[in-house]
Amino acid sequence: RSRPVISIRRNITVQPDRIDLKKKNPEDHGEIRMDVKACFKYTANPRDLNPRIKINYTFEVENERRQLGLPSRVRFSDHSSDQFTASTTLRGQNSWECVTTKLILQEKIKDKLRPIPISVSVKIAGLESPSKRKESALPDLTPILNSNESETETTKVEFLKEGCGEDNECHSNLKLQYRFCTREGNEDRFTYLPLENGMPVLVLKDQKDIALEITVTNNPSDVKNPQKDGEDAYEAKLIATFPDSLTYSAFREMRGYPEKQLTCGANQNGSQAECELGNPFKRNSNVTFYLILSTTKVNVDTTDLDINLKLETTSTQVNLTPIIASAKVVLELLLSLTGVAKPSQVYFGGNIVGESAMKSEDDIGNLIEYEFRVTNLGRPLKTFGTASLDIQWPKEISNGKWLLYLMKIDSKGLEKVSCQPETEINSLHVVESHNSRRKREVAEKQITDSQAFSLFSERKYKTLSCNVNARCVDIKCPLKGLDSKASIVLRSRLWNSTFLEEYSKMNYLDVLVRASISVPAAAKNVKLTNEVAQVRVTVFPAKPVALYTGVPWWIIAVAILAGILMLALLVFLLWKCGFFRRSRYEDSVPRYHAVRIRKEERQIKDGKSQDLETKQWFTKWNENESYS
Repeated sequence: RSRPVISIRRNITVQPDRIDLKKKNPEDHGEIRMDVKACFKYTANPRDLNPRIKINYTFEVENERRQLGLPSRVRFSDHSSDQFTASTTLRGQNSWECVTTKLILQEKIKDKLRPIPISVSVKIAGLESPSKRKESALPDLTPILNSNESETETTKVEFLKEGCGEDNECHSNLKLQYRFCTREGNEDRFTYLPLENGMPVLVLKDQKDIALEITVTNNPSDVKNPQKDGEDAYEAKLIATFPDSLTYSAFREMRGYPEKQLTCGANQNGSQAECELGNPFKRNSNVTFYLILSTTKVNVDTTDLDINLKLETTSTQVNLTPIIASAKVVLELLLSLTGVAKPSQVYFGGNIVGESAMKSEDDIGNLIEYEFRVTNLGRPLKTFGTASLDIQWPKEISNGKWLLYLMKIDSKGLEKVSCQPETEINSLHVVESHNSRRKREVAEKQITDSQAFSLFSERKYKTLSCNVNARCVDIKCPLKGLDSKASIVLRSRLWNSTFLEEYSKMNYLDVLVRASISVPAAAKNVKLTNEVAQVRVTVFPAKPVALYTGVPWWIIAVAILAGILMLALLVFLLWKCGFFRRSRYEDSVPRYHAVRIRKEERQIKDGKSQDLETKQWFTKWNENESYS
């Protein structure tokens, strides 16, 4: 006996057949639901075979997304999953048997363009046993499915796309523009980078981050034929991939039309950022935003920045090729270099001692310490191990005699400094003195015939530098590990014998030491803003004090005579002006002339005295007073 072969026909219907995201049923708690109905019937060979067949059916949605590890956009309401299996019985050939279920659309789905596939598959579970059977009858054989027919039937539910054409297909026209910017402090103010031959140039000083301004538009490419493209772009996003020298920090959305809906995120190490522009990014929309990028990994080997920008959408667009945003990098080191000498004035004197007699550094001459201080106002130089301090050291005078003898070089705020060439440091291997006290050696035993002191004598001096009267060696000290501040100290000795032999007749001399900071020629993208630091030390001959205590007698005599003449001239001028003439009493007191008026006698008439008229003025006189 052979097993019968049956064919099972499946039919799936979904209501509604299109998903309108704007229509949510308040009775279903604001959810979007779909009714799914699946119907089955079978046909058999031979035709007279008509058993009741039990089948197992399986509903399944979004099988492809599940295989890709993506979440499903819908779930079955009764099972809270995207698949389930149940069973039913087919009563006979050509007899339809239907089952129903409900689908619920998940919230905040991203893919609103691709349809949702719903599939159903069946398997024969067996035959239902009849209620009455003859004892002699053989058991019925379980039929098998026709192998030429698929076990699965699939239908798709489309989304209703308002911003697309009548064919329900969306043809977008996403365009991208970019510009590099600098960010002012922590504020959201951005300045475009200058261009050099069409290439933006990033001059990196102390800024910790930069910004990339990105503008995305979705406008029709042909104004006369706006239906050609520029339709809604579903799942529109930008993927930016950064070089190793840049890492994603944050984003700022500045403008968005018709609405702001931008969100950006990055992977764990910040090497890639993904920005969702909108779902959909509608027709005639535009958005401008800034990707803020950290520059902490930029080093001396970074000459340019290349950022890969790629637009993606599930809408139809064929010209979405990636764009490389490039910029040239120039590292400007904000280094301040200053120098100081301790002491800044020294003296030479004593006796001439040969080079072979130098056993200790104290035998050479006075101690001079040159300290060069480097202040970094910009980025830490820990990644710039090739930057170095270059010192022009005046080792000898023009005839080859010693000028400054370099004993040792120390550093502060740096890793252990190793200056080159090492052969120039304590080349005679004299014993180092541990007495750091700086002293002034007065030449008490110096017996030289000094020239007579003159007020009008010209002071003699000379400058000893690498350009004039001195031979220099270049000493290079790498600035490894420089963060913010560091200093390099050069301990040296003034070669006393050379000054006694060559410059004993000088009133003073200036010794100049120059230093600067440099980077290797290979680092063409590094720019220095510091200037050359120059340190001056003045050297005086130490002569006995007694040579300057006496003043020639004739100078004193001339000074006295000149003073007497000046005094006499002053007295004469005052006498001519009448300064010494005394004033007389008559010249200073005014004179008065008086006339004596006799008293009038009273007149008596009729025994009465008659009063005289009182005068307007009178003068009182004493009788025995003399007058003229």
